[in-house]
Amino acid sequence: MNDYIYPNQTILIPKNNYSYYITAEGDTIGEVVKAFNTNIDKFLNENKTIYLMAGQLLVNKK
Repeated sequence: MNDYIYPNQTILIPKNNYSYYITAEGDTIGEVVKAFNTNIDKFLNENKTIYLMAGQLLVNKK
């Protein structure tokens, strides 16, 4: 991953009490739930549409 900022690039700045995760190829729901330190039922209830495609942004309210 590059640590550069380019012109016209969108930069994500997390809000307080939210965390985010950008999926990578091969991720599983279990890995994402562990990254958010939450339980699977709560996570699936709050994220109705999860495809786990590479580059998908998932947001979790803490």
